[in-house]
Amino acid sequence: MRRINLKTIQDFSLSLRGERAGVRVDINLSPSPSSPPTRGGERLACLNFIGNSRGLSVLFLVIAMMLMVAIGYVLSYLIPTKQKSVALTISSNQTLFLAQSGVEFAVRYATDQGWSTTLQLNGLDGMTKNLGNGSIILDYDELNDRLISRGQIPNVSERRIVVSNFTSFLMGITYFGSASTPVDYGSNSANPTAITPPGGMRAGDLVLMIAQARANAGALDISNAGGQSWTSENQQNQTNCRLRLFWCRFNGAWSANPTVSFGSSACNTIVMHVFRPSNTSSVWQVDVPQVSGNYASPPAPRTVTIPGITTITDGALVFATWASTDDNTWGSLTAGWSTPGSDQYRNRAGADSSQTHAYKIMATAGASGNVSKNQATLGGDAGAYLIIAFKAVII
Repeated sequence: MRRINLKTIQDFSLSLRGERAGVRVDINLSPSPSSPPTRGGERLACLNFIGNSRGLSVLFLVIAMMLMVAIGYVLSYLIPTKQKSVALTISSNQTLFLAQSGVEFAVRYATDQGWSTTLQLNGLDGMTKNLGNGSIILDYDELNDRLISRGQIPNVSERRIVVSNFTSFLMGITYFGSASTPVDYGSNSANPTAITPPGGMRAGDLVLMIAQARANAGALDISNAGGQSWTSENQQNQTNCRLRLFWCRFNGAWSANPTVSFGSSACNTIVMHVFRPSNTSSVWQVDVPQVSGNYASPPAPRTVTIPGITTITDGALVFATWASTDDNTWGSLTAGWSTPGSDQYRNRAGADSSQTHAYKIMATAGASGNVSKNQATLGGDAGAYLIIAFKAVII
């Protein structure tokens, strides 16, 4: 029979007794004051230390401090790296903005120089311009009509923008000149009526010809094309006011002054307005079909409003016409619109008539907004109106 008796752990004393065949063995594990600690004693001391709440707190504190040191080290490494990456991102964006500025500069410079063909645009090739702390370098590929704009900053990799079909971005439309029969406040009743175009026209110009008759019957048609190919828009008829728009792309030469037949010889007016594209290698197309209508005698302040249209193409030309049954003067044009030629074109033949016009270049396609003018004198008189949009397409 074997007995084990565990005594007094507090003083590290352990007594183990065993009996076998009449032999008794006592083993005392209590260390003597003078003897060195045994391995068993070391284990017990360690267990006692871990079991002690203060010792455990010290251990956790040491571990926490080691983690904080490790985190501090990582942060000290990451912060400078992040600062370097931010600087690289800023520089990269700057070079991109420089490249974009290069495209805008190329468009403006070519337009100012009147360059529209690929041969002329070779003048952009190799052009360099300093801007801020960087520079712009332009390369033009005549064969593929492609512009490459490179933005550069010292010690930073460059960014580039490639613009295909570059000539298509150079299209702009400007008002050139006007003519009329008769002149404002003149008199004309001839049928047909001829008009002398403004001088200095160039091939590719857009020619708008607006015919008006103060009559209740009769079709308005081109009777002499003057060597041009005209498109006739729908005629708008109102009591004592018949209105029609004709337009063409000028081919570079008039064979004769164009004429319009009116079907009556009472009070006939033709007004011609010419608009010029920045790129003469283009054709003209309708961007928004004509919208026309009649209006009643307007009450004071005699405002006549034409509903706006929505263009499809950037840079389109919106053109509007008002016609009335008296020799009215016109004013108070809606802001953002311009009047080509004279403020109005009055015809004092017969019972009188008047017409006036406005245009707007839509840099960005969208709603033109309504456009209004007032019958400043001799109003209000009923009449007709039309509005249409054109675009120039490079060929």
